[in-house]
Amino acid sequence: MRNSRPMILLFPLVCFLSPIISILCEPNTLGVCNEKEKHALLRFKQAISDPANLLSSWSMDEDCCRWEAVRCNNVTGRVVELQLGNPYISDYEFYTNLTLGGEISPALLELEFLSYLDLSLNGFGDRPIPSFLGSMGRLRYLDLSSAGFGGVVPHQLGNLSTLRHLDLGYNSGLYVENLDWISHLSFLKYLGLGRVDLHWEVHWLESMSMIPSLSKLDLSNCSLDRNMVSSLGYANFTSLTVLDISENHFNLEIPNWLFNLTSLVALYLSNNQFKGQISESFGQLKYLESLGLHFNSFHGPIPTSIGNLSSLRYLFIEENALINGTLPTSLGLLSNLEHLLVGGTSLTGNISEVHFTTLLKLKVLSIYETSLSFHVNSNWTSPFQLEYLDADSCNMGLKFPAWLRTQNSLSDLFLSNSGIVDTTPNWFWKWASSIQQIHLSDNQISGDLSQVVLNNTVLDLSSNCFSGRLPHLSSNVVVLNIANNSFSGQIFPLIFGKTDERSKLEVLDISNNALSGELSDCWMHWPSLAHINLGSNNLSGEIPNSMGSLVALKALSLQNNSLYGDIPSSLQNCKVLGLINLSDNKFSGIIPRWIVERTTLLVIHLRSNKFMGDIPLQICQLSYLRVLDLANNSLSGTIPRCLNNISSMAARPNEGDFNVLETDYDYESYIESLILSMKGRDSKYKEILRYVRMIDLSSNNLSGSIPVEIFSLSRLQSLNLSHNHLTGMISVEIGGMKYLESLDLSRNNLSGEIPQTMTNLTFLDVLNLSYNNLSRRIPSGTQIQTFSPLSFFGNAELCGAPLPKNCPGDEEEETQRSTGVGENREFPEIAWFYVGMGSGFFVGLWGVCGCLFFNKAWRYAYFQYLDDSKDSAYVAIAIKLKWLHQKLGIYNAG
Repeated sequence: MRNSRPMILLFPLVCFLSPIISILCEPNTLGVCNEKEKHALLRFKQAISDPANLLSSWSMDEDCCRWEAVRCNNVTGRVVELQLGNPYISDYEFYTNLTLGGEISPALLELEFLSYLDLSLNGFGDRPIPSFLGSMGRLRYLDLSSAGFGGVVPHQLGNLSTLRHLDLGYNSGLYVENLDWISHLSFLKYLGLGRVDLHWEVHWLESMSMIPSLSKLDLSNCSLDRNMVSSLGYANFTSLTVLDISENHFNLEIPNWLFNLTSLVALYLSNNQFKGQISESFGQLKYLESLGLHFNSFHGPIPTSIGNLSSLRYLFIEENALINGTLPTSLGLLSNLEHLLVGGTSLTGNISEVHFTTLLKLKVLSIYETSLSFHVNSNWTSPFQLEYLDADSCNMGLKFPAWLRTQNSLSDLFLSNSGIVDTTPNWFWKWASSIQQIHLSDNQISGDLSQVVLNNTVLDLSSNCFSGRLPHLSSNVVVLNIANNSFSGQIFPLIFGKTDERSKLEVLDISNNALSGELSDCWMHWPSLAHINLGSNNLSGEIPNSMGSLVALKALSLQNNSLYGDIPSSLQNCKVLGLINLSDNKFSGIIPRWIVERTTLLVIHLRSNKFMGDIPLQICQLSYLRVLDLANNSLSGTIPRCLNNISSMAARPNEGDFNVLETDYDYESYIESLILSMKGRDSKYKEILRYVRMIDLSSNNLSGSIPVEIFSLSRLQSLNLSHNHLTGMISVEIGGMKYLESLDLSRNNLSGEIPQTMTNLTFLDVLNLSYNNLSRRIPSGTQIQTFSPLSFFGNAELCGAPLPKNCPGDEEEETQRSTGVGENREFPEIAWFYVGMGSGFFVGLWGVCGCLFFNKAWRYAYFQYLDDSKDSAYVAIAIKLKWLHQKLGIYNAG
């Protein structure tokens, strides 16, 4: 009986717990959600915009606990989680079509047990964060990051006393007026304020250090600067493991309190203006796994104590130009190191095997643009397997690095300008076939590639010594730049080899080689081509019609060859063409109308051909045009009067317009370049080509007057109309071309005087008005008189400086100046000089004498000084005379 009593007592407990256990084992078996909360969620859905109908399952007919993004308590059926963050961030186009928007309804307040709310990665159109969220007292997780909120962060969020995770980062315009409320979140473990403007809050550090449970803190890009660094000597971040204050404006040395955060696992100080030396105290942060110090202004050596950070996996120090000294050998002790980035510094000395002793896990090595020299034994086998190596502009030695052969995981190889003078070894191309990007430009690497099949996505072998016939390409190649080498033969083995797959080639640059023959008519097999540069070879023949099938073509450069004939009309199918460079060939006929109607064009470079006829008026429709060079042809007629419609030359253009001449790919980009004749010399323009605006119509048969409209192109930098048959006068409107740096109107039949408004051209560096019929005085002022007389020669009626010829009346004026006639009448500036000199003498004299007259002590001291000086001088002279007398006596006695 005594044994049965516990069983009797246990039976009701089992009966009570059994349904609960059953519910816990089978989620949502109750199948009932709270009706009040269901209606609240439906009102929430009604207020927001859902263009992709993501919340289609939210309906009255369904249990709200089974709705998409809703999670209920398995026992009570009450809503506890709303997971409405956009899950498609990896696919940007898909992501932007699936964002929620609209307004956040206060109906959420009826979800009394909601503990998890995620609205991240949506688009709420700069609406403010609803202050009522601060009344949802059971929230433990709130993520509003990258959701398009704006305005002030509501202080009511400080009422969420049970909150563990708060992320407000990366919205479009959030700002904080003060952070006093943040200290109330005493259980907070994660705080994300990235890109929230905190520049109003001076005491941000004190506020956040009052949260002892804080583990991760993101304050990146918060507009913090040195004036907001607290004087607090100790920050109470005893639990902090991750601190990110990157992308701010700190301009000071690293504060000492950072080195008290001994629990830190990750510290990011990058993209600031931190200065001073990198402290040896970093060696105290023994749990550190990731250290980001890149893009700052640190100087001095890398501290050897970093070698004590045995857990370190990621070390970023690149782009600190003043970091110097040698690479510490202690880094070779970091057995867990995976990423070592020290490029863009002033490090010197050798890198040897010692630096890599225990770096078995190293995957990324970046030493670009340093003065480091890679010195390892020729038979050295590296202990690591790199995935990424960037040693651009770093001395890798004259021989090709043999240790690369052991790197079987490499996907990106950058060895441009690394001092290699060698032939590619036999193993290289087979070994390199699996590498995604290879950059070997600006070395002296040689070899015959005619039997090589290139399989890399991006390949830059430009400015080397490769020779022989062109290599073969697989369909995987996207960018091929082999310019400035010594390749010879015809082009078609490279371009038109048989392939069973659609070619992905987008960039083809074979310029400055010794290729010959004609261009084969097979370009339709390469439909992805966007940039073609075959310039400066020995190519002949006509442009094949099949080039018109390249509908993605952005830039076509065939300059400096022996191509001839008409420009084929099929090229008008290239609807996105931004640059056409056919200069220095033998093309003839008229300029095709389709060229000047292609509104995407930014550069038309057709100089030194045999084009004839008029300049088409449709050229004025090219509002994005920045470079127009039709020089050295046989064009006739007049200059179009509508050139002022080219808005990019008259106003500041959109910088994005130039993107059609660039192709971006991983880590790098291909940028079009152009040789332009400006300021009397030929110069190569590449990165700054986007800023150039020029018109060159020189050496043609153009006639008529210079249209006044051309002078309204206020952003034009170079204008060359020389060697034509232009007549008339130079308009006074030329003074409005305030950015003009080079002006050449020589060898025409222009007449009249040089307008005085030319003195407004303060940027003018090159001027040539020679050999016209200009007359009267050269305008005086600014820098006009600083130009060489050669700029004005050949104008018989022109006079005045800098020409040696005086203008009528100059001699009489000079005589008057020399005799002083009219000086008193005109009161010239010389009179003011004498007045100023006299008054200055009077003030200076009486300034000294007055002090001596009214101050007795000064007067006595002054005259005592004079007496002492007189006595000293008398003694010195007497001694000198006695010494001289003795010398003369000795001389006479001898």
